[in-house]
Amino acid sequence: MYSLPCGSPATPVFPRPGHDPAKNIAPYSLTEFAQIMLSLFILLFIVLAALVLFIGGWLPADVVGIMVLAALALTGLVSPEEAVAGFSSPAVITVLAMFVLSAGLTRTGVAYRIGQPLQHFARKGEAVLIVVLMTAAGLLSALINTTTVAVILLPATMDLARRSGLPPARLLMPMALGCLLGGPFTGISTPPNILATNALRAAGLTPFKIFDFTPITGALVVAGIAFVVLLGKRLLPKGAASGDQKKGIESAYEIGSHIFTIELPSTSPLVGRSLTESRLGSALYLTVVGLQRAGELILSPRAQETLRANDIVIVHGQSDQVSHFRGSRHLRVEQPGPETDEIIRRLGTASVRIGKGSPLIGRTLAESGLRRDHRVHVLALGSPTGECLREVRRHRFEEGDGLVLQGEHKTLEALADTSLVELVAPLTEGPADASVCELLSLCSVRVPEGSVLAGRNLVESRLGNAFGLTVVGLVREGNVTCLPAPEETVQPGDLLVVQGLARDIDVFEGLQELEISEQSSRLAAELESQQIGMTEVLLSPRTTLAGKTLNDLLFRDHYGLSVLAVLRKGRACRSGLQDMPLQFGDALLVYGPRQNLEAVARDHDFLVLDQEAAQAPRLHKAPLAALIMATVLLSAILGFVPIAIAALAGMAAMVVVGCLTMEEAYHSIEWKVIFLIAGMLPLGLAIENTGAARMGAEALIGMVGDLGPRWVVAALFGVTVLGTQVIPTAALVVLMAPVALGAATALGISPQLLMMTIAMAASASFASPLSHPAHLLVMGPGGYKFMDYVKVGAPLTLVVMAVSVWLLPILWPA
Repeated sequence: MYSLPCGSPATPVFPRPGHDPAKNIAPYSLTEFAQIMLSLFILLFIVLAALVLFIGGWLPADVVGIMVLAALALTGLVSPEEAVAGFSSPAVITVLAMFVLSAGLTRTGVAYRIGQPLQHFARKGEAVLIVVLMTAAGLLSALINTTTVAVILLPATMDLARRSGLPPARLLMPMALGCLLGGPFTGISTPPNILATNALRAAGLTPFKIFDFTPITGALVVAGIAFVVLLGKRLLPKGAASGDQKKGIESAYEIGSHIFTIELPSTSPLVGRSLTESRLGSALYLTVVGLQRAGELILSPRAQETLRANDIVIVHGQSDQVSHFRGSRHLRVEQPGPETDEIIRRLGTASVRIGKGSPLIGRTLAESGLRRDHRVHVLALGSPTGECLREVRRHRFEEGDGLVLQGEHKTLEALADTSLVELVAPLTEGPADASVCELLSLCSVRVPEGSVLAGRNLVESRLGNAFGLTVVGLVREGNVTCLPAPEETVQPGDLLVVQGLARDIDVFEGLQELEISEQSSRLAAELESQQIGMTEVLLSPRTTLAGKTLNDLLFRDHYGLSVLAVLRKGRACRSGLQDMPLQFGDALLVYGPRQNLEAVARDHDFLVLDQEAAQAPRLHKAPLAALIMATVLLSAILGFVPIAIAALAGMAAMVVVGCLTMEEAYHSIEWKVIFLIAGMLPLGLAIENTGAARMGAEALIGMVGDLGPRWVVAALFGVTVLGTQVIPTAALVVLMAPVALGAATALGISPQLLMMTIAMAASASFASPLSHPAHLLVMGPGGYKFMDYVKVGAPLTLVVMAVSVWLLPILWPA
């Protein structure tokens, strides 16, 4: 299409896009036209090459973005200044600052509190979670900047994914899509809405009112949620269940398969006793990691926490340990009989003292051999000052220590004649009396056929170490043995007479009533919160703790943390951890308050592998973080300062007031996202500079102008939504507004209809991570690739387009 001016050489000239002869605008010369076509060809090649690299995934997305920037500058499609201007773009600055603001909200616990109501839906299933997340995101986006909503909901969504057991990739993209769908709810909620309204006002036409956008946006939100729930979730990537560190912990320790719950009956003898007194840890090798009480979840309860009726106790350990003491199938409590009376008659007690030069000095109870070699049992231990010592097992005997020994009369008399001890009081007959620190009771238990204790010796039965109970008598086929040797093997039908404190015998009976009420890997996701965490700890090269046990270190008392398992030579050990000597190379899985994990991280004897898990939230800074975020939002909404400047000021304030350290601020920024945006922004500028977008839009409108308003709406929507994938929405609306208004005038169509079409299409930026900062915010945490956005976003765009093309001409008749 060209013309030959009269009286001139046969040099063809070409009309400019939108050429109007009445305005005496000179057409292009052949040389200019050739340059334009060459520029368009180069631009098309760069765009296609970038798309191929994005889709193929051979190079990181941020590297592709930098390559696009370099190609545009080297080919002259943009000037060098325009090429690097993206690094100072308000969009880039805003996204960068929003990463830091989000980290500030997370570190101070604000984000957790905002997202806490969502946690009630953690076990409702993926479809319900998607509906709840997208609805919350859509409604919040009607009131708050879309990018800010994504910032606020990002940590809450990550926590929800962890608690529900779903990969973050299954929830983060629906959350971002909910933000985008709900963005255009009002006339001031998104830049496209504001610009569309201003374009009508500038043209002397009736502008949109603030809630004119609400009906169509509401319909699009409903349609979008329905699409994602019914079809879109099938297109979402499977993703990883958690971060690499947590995935490694879960795989190495198989946490999920070792978490279960025990419901405490209201009649249980354990009710009213502390966790320490319940003997769940010492008897069953179980660690209580949480309590569900009246709908409230108490994580990492203190050892002094008192159990209540109908508590659901969440424990970590081997579930088969419960069966060792559960029900009469393994141990059956019986009323005392004549055998018990005989044992009482044969036993006596003696008060002795460790004299000077005794071979027992410096030895522990286990090393003394009193039970094994001399067949006597230590009932109580007193210091030389007469103080009753509780930690009998760890105490090393000293000169002057007083002991209350129990045994048969002849055994006690023989021991008194040795140099081991000195008799300080005459022998007494019968059970122990008030000379013992606490009064003791007797209980008879039968070992029935099929008991798991049958075939084990008394040490392996752990009645002593676990409960503080002593087997003082064994009745087998009518024969009575007092204080049987620790190596004595228990046989079916044996009657064991055990002695201990009355409360310990009650606990022993109570543990037999316990039953596992639930065992599920999903319970593991409930164990962490902003204040409670789990991580791996190694012995440092400088440690002096190798060879010592957790019992020796008083690890639980000193650090306030539970050791759930010890990984040794690739195998996770869960039983007998307190008495296991630590070795170099051991990894300890520890659980408890994050502030206690911080204390371990500062200890030179240990190395904490996941430093983030050992960061306690700065809850005292939460009001400041919330105030800073609110100030940023209000400043931008009320127009006091641009959002980029407000976000930068908020970022600086977060560091200055101590919500974040500068190191944490740098670490929180997804730098690959920043480089991706900065690298791709010049592409939109190149498309605008070459006139490619305007030429394509005018050509398409010209093709469908005679087919009716719906076709015009469809064509305008299609061109605009394609542009949103690479051109900033604000620039795109400015670019497309003259096209829409011109088409409305030429075709006699309502300008409000076409401007509303552009506004909705500009906000329908679903199919590319480059199209909106909300997509870029979730790209890293979700582990998304370029094609993941295309798979879900492209069909969603078609759904939104179909609803818009059908509904807009009804709401705004042509």
